[in-house]
Amino acid sequence: MTAEPVPTYQLKIALRDTSPPIWRRVTLPADTSLGCLHDIIQVCFGWHDSHLHSFTEPSSGRQFVDFDAPLDRDPLRDADEESVTVAEVLPYEGGRLEYTYDFGDDWRHRITLEKTLPASASDRRVRCTGGRRAMPYAEDTGGAWGLQAVLDAVADRGALAPEPWTDLVETLREEAFDPAWFDRDALDQELAELVPRPPTAAPAAAGPGVRRCSCGKIHDDEYDEDLAAESVPVRPVSLAPRAELAAAARQVPLIASALRLAHWCEGGRAVTSRDVLKPALGRQAVQELQLWAQDDELIALRPAERDKRLARLRSSGDLPCLDGPWQLALYTDLVEIGAGIARPGTDLPAAAGDGGVLEVWCQALEDELDALNDLGNLGLPPVLLAALDMRAEDGDGLAAVVLRALYEVPDGEWLETALLVGALREGLPKQEARLVELILLQILGQAAPLLAEYQAAEVEPGPETSGERDHILLDILGIGGSTENSDGAPLPGTRLRLTPLGRHGLREYLLAEGVHAPLIGELADAGAPTLLDALLDYDQDAAHAEITGWIRHRGQGPAAVQLIDACAGLEADAALRRLAAAPVLAELDEPRALAVLRKAAASQVPGCAETAAIALVGRGETPEGDGRELQLWGLVDHLWGPLGVADEAFAMFLEQEEDLVLPLLEQAADELWRCDHPATGPVLEAAGRHLRARDKTLAKRLRRSANKVGSQHRR
Repeated sequence: MTAEPVPTYQLKIALRDTSPPIWRRVTLPADTSLGCLHDIIQVCFGWHDSHLHSFTEPSSGRQFVDFDAPLDRDPLRDADEESVTVAEVLPYEGGRLEYTYDFGDDWRHRITLEKTLPASASDRRVRCTGGRRAMPYAEDTGGAWGLQAVLDAVADRGALAPEPWTDLVETLREEAFDPAWFDRDALDQELAELVPRPPTAAPAAAGPGVRRCSCGKIHDDEYDEDLAAESVPVRPVSLAPRAELAAAARQVPLIASALRLAHWCEGGRAVTSRDVLKPALGRQAVQELQLWAQDDELIALRPAERDKRLARLRSSGDLPCLDGPWQLALYTDLVEIGAGIARPGTDLPAAAGDGGVLEVWCQALEDELDALNDLGNLGLPPVLLAALDMRAEDGDGLAAVVLRALYEVPDGEWLETALLVGALREGLPKQEARLVELILLQILGQAAPLLAEYQAAEVEPGPETSGERDHILLDILGIGGSTENSDGAPLPGTRLRLTPLGRHGLREYLLAEGVHAPLIGELADAGAPTLLDALLDYDQDAAHAEITGWIRHRGQGPAAVQLIDACAGLEADAALRRLAAAPVLAELDEPRALAVLRKAAASQVPGCAETAAIALVGRGETPEGDGRELQLWGLVDHLWGPLGVADEAFAMFLEQEEDLVLPLLEQAADELWRCDHPATGPVLEAAGRHLRARDKTLAKRLRRSANKVGSQHRR
């Protein structure tokens, strides 16, 4: 039997905290297991698989580990790496996964899904298609900082090899190790020896008190509310045309300077052992490219004074207006270094195009935003973290909460940070509320100027609040008095408004964090089931725009056929689709589409017939043989979808739709038991239970009707 073709994934795997960055680009079948991906990463970076490792989803904290390794596991968080595919944890382009090797040295690798390539059944090999910089033997060197110390020592041949890396440094010197060299062909041959394998272990079973969700994760039932909040996609948006976004990215001073520097290196420019331009060349670059215009100190000087100031420059790394764009050029491969010479990167022509310059901008912004997840980078006093027993990595995901809130704000509107802080701390105990306020203020305080620098947002600064923040800190620690508003409104803050470029950048960031961020119009090619499942999370305006485009893309007749087919079945998920299908079917008014509905209404297909008949009733037609029974069936089905998700989802649906649903229940409570929908009993019982506090009389009528359903079934 011929194997079903699967897509090919193009992954970029970067070793974090290395500068210039060390990374590899590989392609592999999307159904490759994470256990096999572990083997691939080991080969890519020359690891010896002599330490423990794990994969981590940034958005959820879910970990995938080697179940054969001697490692304590959390059944609610950890899964077998051999039970899941790469495609399951990286479903979207731009998605990210973290891989950590050696929990002592803490070698962290960022895995990014760059592209999904066409499916292939014949070519299932792993390939290396690119990479940057050589990776020396680095086992047990102390992590990224130890590796940097080794590379610095190798470059400084006149100095003694430092402890504890003496033997390694001397060996690399003898071998004339070149950190800038990368042999793609050699790595490709090594990877060819690996056979990509699909998962070999079954998904973990849910134990007592836990359940396996449709997302593939195992959850503690106590955390359903948090789970629901995490799994909701962000508001669908429309983006500006890519050419406009690229033009805006070119206007960002840091990006423009990095591109100019890369072109300026044509012909080669000498660099020091630390991969920065030699001082004389640094001064030349600042003058010729007018980089001084981005330095507040230099721009204020007269030309002669500026020349004197630059003449005193001892290292190109000491001048921010040069070092910032230079490091960006290295990090994004606009500039490559080999044998002490910097030249334009091989990807520079592509990077100078619309797509390339936008990718460079996104990559730079994302790297800056990532730093906000580290509490150690937020300027929080060590005494606070120590007193609360918090670690720097405990901030993972906090920046995404803030940036998601900004992303959700409609185009042209402002995010009031004081309102955001107030909403996030609402309902928390006082000390926790104060801690949330302090951390979010620190994140916002650093994010605002960063977004402004990248022209991702307009920023209106609020009043200076450093003194009040000190009071918050003392209040949290219990060693000082509180401020006037310690129990009232949060401190006044800045206002932020996303630019079109910023909306694109934050979407890329959220996707990388594992947050589903749909675009209006991206479902035009999707099947009806996919459309209907997605519409459940859309607001009214976004849903209407998506529906209109989806119907236009295929025509009303084919749209009607696909929609009705997607409504077949009497399970709860089918009921949810019928709930979403109602506004889509209401858009159909052409004769061919109406003919499809009439034919479906006359059929005996469960779910399809009722959906079509209800849609025709909405247009003023009453199919023969239908009437009151159809109305009752539609009401029960309307409630069955949310109830099938969870009891809490049903309660929320009743609250949100009470103006529509309660009058209908009031009218039909005493006869609903006659409805032949298979979910009639559970729906009546749940409705009676949830409405007890709101309307005891209606609740009693519904429970009585539910009892009649039970009696009827027993007979």
